[in-house]
Amino acid sequence: MKVLTILGSPRKNAASTAIANHFNEEATANGAEVTTYTLNDMDYKGCQGCNACKTGKESCVLNDDLTPLFESLKEADVVVVATPIYLGDVTAQLKGFFDRFYSTISPEYFETGIPTSRLPQGKKSLIIATQGAEETKHADIANRYDSYFETSGFKDRKIIRDCSRMDFTDKAPAATSITMAKTIAREFATA
Repeated sequence: MKVLTILGSPRKNAASTAIANHFNEEATANGAEVTTYTLNDMDYKGCQGCNACKTGKESCVLNDDLTPLFESLKEADVVVVATPIYLGDVTAQLKGFFDRFYSTISPEYFETGIPTSRLPQGKKSLIIATQGAEETKHADIANRYDSYFETSGFKDRKIIRDCSRMDFTDKAPAATSITMAKTIAREFATA
């Protein structure tokens, strides 16, 4: 099993990163090969809206630090995305990735309305979202980004939300989030 982990937090010791690391450790213990990208350490541009990926090119025409990430995305069996929620959305770093994710959608989708993807079908995904607000707030964010994976043919999709994190001195994720991450890693490895 090949795991691609995309870390969206600008902070190295973020709770979202810690949860992803627990997932990765468990996945590795179950035989997975893990590749991790920390978006804040990368030099890349957001989508240029040029639509070259829909009018003759099979991928995004930009050549930057996201280019190898998108190559890893094609090969991955599991994609893990980890982000804190800032001002009601994923981080700017992760939003830039998802804007470029547009290049994975086949141009036929716009002609037929039937979701099609250039990515191999049947991948699995895990979205990890941490936030200061209580659990009743911002549930739509993880669900919205999960829908992009659904449109791209991901078959088994999970979400972990680690909420009520307003004490910024406590970087450790909730024990329940760690347990969930490890459980999902085992499920993905044995499915």
